[in-house]
Amino acid sequence: MKKLIFIIGMIIMLSLPIEGKASTKVYERTKDNLRVPNNVEVTDSNLNYILATKAVNAKEKIYDYANILTDEEEKKLYKSVKEYIDAADIDLVFLTEENINGFSPTDYMKNFYDYNKFKKNGIIFFVYMEEKEVQIYMITTGDVTDFYNNERIGDILKYVYNNFSEAKYYDGFDTYVKIVQGYYKMQLEEGGYLKIDDEGNIIKTLPWGDIIILSITLTFIIMFTMFYLFNTKNNDSVLTKKETFNNNLNVRKLGEEFLGESVLKRPKNFKQN
Repeated sequence: MKKLIFIIGMIIMLSLPIEGKASTKVYERTKDNLRVPNNVEVTDSNLNYILATKAVNAKEKIYDYANILTDEEEKKLYKSVKEYIDAADIDLVFLTEENINGFSPTDYMKNFYDYNKFKKNGIIFFVYMEEKEVQIYMITTGDVTDFYNNERIGDILKYVYNNFSEAKYYDGFDTYVKIVQGYYKMQLEEGGYLKIDDEGNIIKTLPWGDIIILSITLTFIIMFTMFYLFNTKNNDSVLTKKETFNNNLNVRKLGEEFLGESVLKRPKNFKQN
């Protein structure tokens, strides 16, 4: 009897997802039990998408369905992910897949996040191993754009991509977590224009690209303004000279008329000797 109880207990333990280890455990969704968050409104338009989305334990955070991480790597990665989540109160979800059943990568990862019970504010990082051609994606949800705007997301993906393209998967995930943590910390402490340096650290810098574009634009405006003012001044000078010439000509004509009259019209009492 004790042996039977022990076997049953082991079966139950093995069937439960282990926190801190990437899981491939998927729970069944049915129309009677869709396993979606309470804030999700189920309609005819999204019901099939929900049923097609894997239902998971939202506490696990790492879902390695492409099996690109070892057990030891998963455990180490979960620890750093959990530290970030606890400090930032922002969810961080890692998902890997080889088959996304006809969905686009962005739709697949959005559905995965929205239809499982993750935090309102969060990040999902997706590694799609399509025929071993690795593609990486990052999507944020909720109020996290102050930390991860589109430009920063692009910089993060560019920085870590080489690790994934060279099959250094753990290094890629580990570097990703450090960069995400770095942006969060630096945004709180420093703010401003932040970039990733060659070592993967987040530093405050000047937006040189924007500065150069602004400088060129201002230079063009100043040159155009000066050119306009210069031409306007020259036109005024030409007009003034022309008007002065015409005025002098008119005065001269008036003088000639006056002198003519003076010569031709003599006073009545004038006597010529």
